[in-house]
Amino acid sequence: MAAPTLPPENVPLSFPEDGGCFGCSPRNESGLGLSFVRTGDSIVADYTIPERFHGAPGIAHGGIVATIFDEVSCAAAVFLRDRRVVTGELSVRYNLPCPVEAPLRFKAHIEEESHSKYAVIVGELSKDDDVLARSTGKFFYSPRNVSAP
Repeated sequence: MAAPTLPPENVPLSFPEDGGCFGCSPRNESGLGLSFVRTGDSIVADYTIPERFHGAPGIAHGGIVATIFDEVSCAAAVFLRDRRVVTGELSVRYNLPCPVEAPLRFKAHIEEESHSKYAVIVGELSKDDDVLARSTGKFFYSPRNVSAP
């Protein structure tokens, strides 16, 4: 299988179809509305988590952080490999509190893809120079790629 053509760097990326996804669809009024760009071998989502998603006061709920990791990891498979995936497992290691209402950078890259059924995708959440959290997950390939009908 030939390697897919990578999208240009630092240009907004959009999925070929909009299914109303909670994480990335602009049509989902209650969703996150994440957007993505490619930077090197990673997919990046710059995002400010709204106050409404706090756990402790001023701190993002861990579940919303995990949701964003899930989204950016799936976007890595789509935009870097032209492959649809579903999450098999996702582990998040929280290093520091993640603030709400502050600019954050989520990024993910494909760490390992030697298995025919899944890829291991890792993520990192940072604010300025601080790494707030990291993720690792197994993302199972869907039966069809993104470009296929």
